[in-house]
Amino acid sequence: MKTVRKPNYNPQQPRKKGVFKRLIGTLFKEYKGLVIIMGVALFLSAIASSVSGLFLEKIYSAIDSVGKGVSKVDAWKKILKIGGVLLSIFLIGWIGALLQGLSGAVLTQKYLRDTRVKLFAKMQRLPIKYFDTHTHGDIMSTYTNDTDALRQFVSQSFPQLWPTCIILISLTLVMLYLSVLLWAVVVIGVLFILFVTKIIGSKSAKYFIAQQKSLGKMEGYVEEMMHGQKVIKVFCHEQETLSDFKTINEDLYHVSDKANAFSNMLMPIIHNIGNIMYVLIAFLGCGIFIASSGKGINISFKSLFSGSGFMGALTIPIVVSFLGMARQFANQMGQISNQINSVVMALAGAGRVYDLLDQPEEEDHGYVTLVNATVGENGEITESKERTGIWAWKHPHKAEGTITYTLLKGDIVMDDVNFGYTPEKIVLHNITLYAKPGQKVAFVGATGAGKTTITNLLNRFYDIADGKIRYDGI
Repeated sequence: MKTVRKPNYNPQQPRKKGVFKRLIGTLFKEYKGLVIIMGVALFLSAIASSVSGLFLEKIYSAIDSVGKGVSKVDAWKKILKIGGVLLSIFLIGWIGALLQGLSGAVLTQKYLRDTRVKLFAKMQRLPIKYFDTHTHGDIMSTYTNDTDALRQFVSQSFPQLWPTCIILISLTLVMLYLSVLLWAVVVIGVLFILFVTKIIGSKSAKYFIAQQKSLGKMEGYVEEMMHGQKVIKVFCHEQETLSDFKTINEDLYHVSDKANAFSNMLMPIIHNIGNIMYVLIAFLGCGIFIASSGKGINISFKSLFSGSGFMGALTIPIVVSFLGMARQFANQMGQISNQINSVVMALAGAGRVYDLLDQPEEEDHGYVTLVNATVGENGEITESKERTGIWAWKHPHKAEGTITYTLLKGDIVMDDVNFGYTPEKIVLHNITLYAKPGQKVAFVGATGAGKTTITNLLNRFYDIADGKIRYDGI
């Protein structure tokens, strides 16, 4: 019978707080000029995209006015004038989009370059303990997968979310200007979209975060097995290694499957809500127009600004232009929901990047140093600035304000030492041993007995939990 392993991922694990604020703050603080240029470009592009519906309504009205007291020549003049203004707006929007693309590319690559430099510089200052508790592949995943998630956010999600919000606000103002009644239908559709996005998006988000962490675990395991392949072969450990790999791979499969399933489910639902909203606006607008014998009953700011109060006529040009804007509004909401997963993955990647950058650095609390020394006729040891071939331990006594010197002989003592790589798991218990000057000592034992650990402790790569390690009595 096939054994089914239960995945050990936890999609409910807590997220690192303040990541989004820190990420945006870094972009605005360190790349202020580029962000401002990109912001202005995005604003121009967004405004050009959103106000076109208002001018299209004027063109439809000019066409509709032919035969209603307006000549074809006058209608053509009005259409050409409006078309010229609309063409100028589209040209400005194109320039904005071009400028945004150029500034966005520079911003993305500069940010990634600086992030990699920060990561590598930080890694040089970390204690050895960090590399013992984190696999090399997991650390490499921070440089590759996590920074790639940041790249997608800075180059795609960040530039798209900004103008999308501007377009939504602009479309809302234009739709309110044309018809409050039809805008109410859009509001109902948007509420449904937000409801669906909250339910499905939250489920998708937690699995994308788990996917990012599982991917790092996978790369860490593969990297370790590649380095230890000879040992695996020698001890015939292939099946156990394969079994562990299948478990990790199964975890990654489950979180990736659920993350993408929820993600792919969202866009079709939003698209169909937009279609329903489109049909309702068409029915409502045409129904009001037909029921009122072509005059239409409309509540709009357009009527208010024209001096006839809130009540005005709901014309076919208004309905036609409103349909286009409603479709554009639904598409923009879809863009936001589509970027949620990229944002979540970027925040998961940024969280892992900041975890590394926020790690405590190795601190040197030592005050005993090895110096060149000379020995006087009376046996007094003094420090020398020149190389003498004689070494001594310089030991400052802060309480007395004195300094003593002890000749380097090589007498090493471990006295009742306890040690663990993690505080909750002690691996060396009450270790006591010594090595006299000139004495050769060999550590012999099975793999995992603690030979390398003891030599690392003698070099003070780690801090011991209890006991003492003395060099020449110090």
